[in-house]
Amino acid sequence: MEIFKAIFQNCGDAVMVVDHQSHVVYTNAQARSLLSVSPMLLTALELADHTGCELWEICHQQPQKSTDSLLAAVLSAAPEQHREFILHCSSAKDETWLAITGHSFALPNHDFQGGLLLLRDAGHQAALTANLANKSHHDELTGLVNRTIFMDRIHHALTKVGDDKSTFIAVLCLDVMRLKAVNDSFGYAAGDRLLVEIAHRLKQNLRREDTFSRLGGDEFTVLLEEVSSYSEVLAIADTLYQELMAPFKIADYEINVGVNIGISLGSHQTPNADTLLRQADLAMNEAKARFEERYCVFEDDMAAVADNSLYLEMSLRRAIKNNEFYLVYQPIFLVRTHAVIGVESLVRWQHPTRGTISPAQFIPLAEKTGLIIPLGWWVLEESCRQLKEWQETIPGAENLFVSVNMSSRQFAQRDLLEGIKHILHKTGLSPKFLKIEMTESVLIENSDSIIEILASIRELGIKLSVDDFGTGYSSLSYLHQFTVDTLKIDRSFLENADSDFEKLEILQSVVRLAWNLGLEVVAEGIETRRHLAQVKALRCESGQGFLFSKPLRSHEMNQLLQESIENE
Repeated sequence: MEIFKAIFQNCGDAVMVVDHQSHVVYTNAQARSLLSVSPMLLTALELADHTGCELWEICHQQPQKSTDSLLAAVLSAAPEQHREFILHCSSAKDETWLAITGHSFALPNHDFQGGLLLLRDAGHQAALTANLANKSHHDELTGLVNRTIFMDRIHHALTKVGDDKSTFIAVLCLDVMRLKAVNDSFGYAAGDRLLVEIAHRLKQNLRREDTFSRLGGDEFTVLLEEVSSYSEVLAIADTLYQELMAPFKIADYEINVGVNIGISLGSHQTPNADTLLRQADLAMNEAKARFEERYCVFEDDMAAVADNSLYLEMSLRRAIKNNEFYLVYQPIFLVRTHAVIGVESLVRWQHPTRGTISPAQFIPLAEKTGLIIPLGWWVLEESCRQLKEWQETIPGAENLFVSVNMSSRQFAQRDLLEGIKHILHKTGLSPKFLKIEMTESVLIENSDSIIEILASIRELGIKLSVDDFGTGYSSLSYLHQFTVDTLKIDRSFLENADSDFEKLEILQSVVRLAWNLGLEVVAEGIETRRHLAQVKALRCESGQGFLFSKPLRSHEMNQLLQESIENE
């Protein structure tokens, strides 16, 4: 009795201790007060069918009517196992709702075995019903929705996607590391505070429409609805990762935790919510095995949606990482002598299962997603490296130049000049042998900001070329604003130019303007003898096209250069 008194007399809850024969051996002040207000409670605890009383046991966060007495249920449980109950007692004068937690326990040194009951006033029935509903739908510690609600929302999101192939949903599984170490070092209360803080941080970085859940232990899940881009999912995953990398202050200590993130993507073809969550969990386990990666995306079933842009975007990211790209080079010839004076480098993608993917498919996607930035740097460096190799190994190729395409996204980079200088230094290529090509749209859409950038590039000794020039007649006026070295006439102007007088007049105007500005003119798309005759009549200095050569792999280009130089 003295032991129980020392432990429980100042406890905030009403505490009762019973022995193995269901005899009450101790009650603290709060319990005695509760029993004096509702004398029928003690009888209700001992009898399963006491008139005016009902007992529910909370199993898996759902109340279930109990047919046993509360004391019998508690005493029959395994040692240290706790069970939760709701007891309702009512009479003409009194109504009481109690939430009760029961533990069976033993004190071997004192030859005692019995049960411990913690009783709390649960208020009136309406409040209890709301509390039970909340408990059945939310994690008690963090307040996040539980698995039941989370799975229901995945199902609803999949239904909402329907047959819409332009939007997707994503499920993220996050496994927080080092929680056990925190529990072992600082106690479970510290571990609980850490979980609450983790939930708060993550929730702050999710969209209003996202669903955030704690499945239990150290595992959290996120549902992202109405996703239109793979990049959007990865951006959110990266943000959550960064949030958890910042230290937490728990128990006056700074604690660093890690996280493994698995991602699964759902569309109209995803069979059900269980499949999507299982895939995210598998991806999370895979992330654990890849220590250097922040997250892992489940991909096994993505082949089923190989025709959509989401799959292509995923494959594009993997292709950059796995070096699936290669360059081909189209020779640029002098129209008069057919001598090779330079090459244009063009990127190609050899997909491991789908074969060669057209640049018309992946370049716009790379532009849209920003993947053109890492891809563009690789193209520039590989082009410079290859040209330098030809210059050093093929006699007579010392003055060969290479033209490299650059997009508007690349021109918007703050470190553009530093990046170009770094690549030239790394490869050893002189800047005078590099031409950077841009389309008319780069000039027109960025006319206010591009002038200074182009001037800085030319100051490095690099030449600038406008690709596909002439597709818009109004663009002629822009040549007076920008300092460029070369115009490449779009291939569409060579088609039927000899019979289409309006087209011929425009083409002649372009060439005359170029002469007046001191620019070199290169004709693209020379595929027939008639095209060549038109180019000569216009007095274009150089050209490229299938009549001269198709784009060649590096070893094929190497052979062509040697033959071209030998024939000069």
